[in-house]
Parts: sequence; structure tokens; C-alpha cells
Amino acid sequence: MKCQHVNKVCTLLVTLLFSILIFSGQSIAGDKIEHTEQVHYDMKSGEESIYTVEVSESRDRVNVLIAEVSPTLKPYSEFHFTPCLKQNSAGSVQGTYHLESANVEESDAHMSQIASFMQLQNLGVQLTELSAGEDLLLMKQNNMLISLNTTDPFKTLATCNPQTKSG
Repeated sequence: MKCQHVNKVCTLLVTLLFSILIFSGQSIAGDKIEHTEQVHYDMKSGEESIYTVEVSESRDRVNVLIAEVSPTLKPYSEFHFTPCLKQNSAGSVQGTYHLESANVEESDAHMSQIASFMQLQNLGVQLTELSAGEDLLLMKQNNMLISLNTTDPFKTLATCNPQTKSG
């Protein structure tokens, strides 16, 4: 993984972006996340940063807008992802979210670092059914495990549009 240059705030924002991508799909979470805010508080320095996130998605594309709103108000940075999820078995789906394009505000160093990180690698995910209505989500970039309560079958998620990465 090539994330040595991503600082703590950027790591948290990548995690937020990744979580938003996964939970934005109505077939996974039941309710779509269209707007949320993420607050980062640094216990060492006492500094707080607040980011607002807007999400719109379709079956073959997820668009995410992120902007810092506090301590300084910055313009939105845009991220456009294409999902590629494949059903492995009746109880497992895995795949990636490929950063198709990004339009990042140049003055926002955090968003520039996130865009650079995501251009180097796809965001990986694996969903595994634990029991009826309960699934386990593994986010591969940060090894985060989340338990989800779902009712929709995995076959509704398996719509891969293969992408090739250059470089």
C-alpha cells in the first residue's frame, strides 16, 4: 500500500470517503447517505476540522463532493468513482472502487493528498454474509471491519464495469 505520505487527517478522510462510497448504495445500507459531516478533533493540538460531504450515486458511478467548512471555508473537491463488484459465492462479494476523475481545490492540501493516494490505487472492499440479514464489510486499505444489517441479496451488488489503471 502506498500511503506513507498521507497524514492522519487525510487517513481519516480516506476512511470517510470509503465508508460513504460503501454506504451510499441503497442496496447495502437501505437508506442512502446524501449529506453528512465529519469532524476531526486532534487531541494533541486541540484543533478541530469539520468537513461536509455530498454524495450522489447511480448503479455505475458514485460522485462525492467534500469541503472543509471549519476552521476555514474551502471550495468543494470532486471525486468520481466507478464500482467494480463481483459475486464470489452466494454469500460473498468483493471488488474495488476506481477513482475515475477528481477535481481538487488546489489550496486544500488534504484533498490533494487524498486524490494523489487514490490515483495510485483502487479502494478495495469485501462483503461476506455472517448470517441472515447480517454481513461483514472489510475495507482493504485500512483493514476496517464493519458489521452491517442488510436484507438485500449480494447479487444486486455484482455489477462490474472493469477499469484499467494506467501507470
